Amino acid sequence: MSRALLAVLLLGLAPLASATGEGDQEDAIPGLIPAGGIMLFYKSEGPLSFVTMTPKDRPAGARELGTVKGVSCQHGLSIPLAAQIRATSVSGGYGDGSFQKALQQIKKESPDMVGLYDVRADLRIFSLLGIYRKLCTEVTARAFAAAP
Repeated sequence: MSRALLAVLLLGLAPLASATGEGDQEDAIPGLIPAGGIMLFYKSEGPLSFVTMTPKDRPAGARELGTVKGVSCQHGLSIPLAAQIRATSVSGGYGDGSFQKALQQIKKESPDMVGLYDVRADLRIFSLLGIYRKLCTEVTARAFAAAP
């Protein structure tokens, strides 16, 4: 393959590579628990995006509270209708795995907290034979309170 043809192919693929890269401000993919087959019930919320302060944005004189953590989960159930590997299933999902729910938990445990910075979020998935699934949003951050 000639270098010119290779360059054209790479330039053609560049927009596809950047479309899913980190730092895209316009596109967000929610972390919703997957469901498939025949859906009987689905009432679930997941994280989408969350803008937070950095350590330099923390107000001067704010009292440091240390590291805080909040967890919110979604649950899913998928029951196969036959013993075949690719059989249709009956499924459903429930739960609030949103950032808002995790932040409410943090606020409940640290009532004097007025803000967060250095926020990190993880999605943890637990699956039992593909029948039961749990998708949890774990938010870990540094908290601060108002200046004394």
